[in-house]
Amino acid sequence: MKILSSKGYLGMSWPKEYGGQEKPGIYDYILNEELCRVGAPSPGKGVGSIGQTIIHHGSNKIKDEFLPKILAGEIDFALGYSEPGAGSDLASLQLKAERKEGGWLINGQKIWTSLAHLSQYGILITRTDPTVAKHQGLTMFFLDVKSPGVDIRPIKQANGESGFNEVFFDNVRIPDSQRLGEVGDGWRVSLT
Repeated sequence: MKILSSKGYLGMSWPKEYGGQEKPGIYDYILNEELCRVGAPSPGKGVGSIGQTIIHHGSNKIKDEFLPKILAGEIDFALGYSEPGAGSDLASLQLKAERKEGGWLINGQKIWTSLAHLSQYGILITRTDPTVAKHQGLTMFFLDVKSPGVDIRPIKQANGESGFNEVFFDNVRIPDSQRLGEVGDGWRVSLT
């Protein structure tokens, strides 16, 4: 990723104000296709979905801190979406986030979290209001996956590899400054 970054290949479709080149998204797509064709690692979700989510929904502080590191190939993120009992039905998730002392307390579980054991950060969608319709009451956060109370357990696949993980959250504290988008607007944020 650092080599791709040094040659200007990461975030080609990002706005110039965030270090990108404002090229059409097809450039990012072609890069990923060519890297896959030769069996090389691809920029993946850090530059793609997570970078775009931060660009569109992150605070200026989050953008200033994380976007340059993503474009430099210095950090990677895991996506905390799927849950036991909900699978890919994102609106049925139950990972609970409760407001506590200027921040949030996270409890529950995610599953099939790609490469969480190799990532430094993760974004996760949580249930912040269980009393409203299932597409409402969701809020998106990001966190350091080494935070106290985060337990990452690789899922062994038939070939012996572990590309996926179960991730457990036991009273994980997240400051409100690590929220992406507005409280209760996580569904819209996740569509980015």
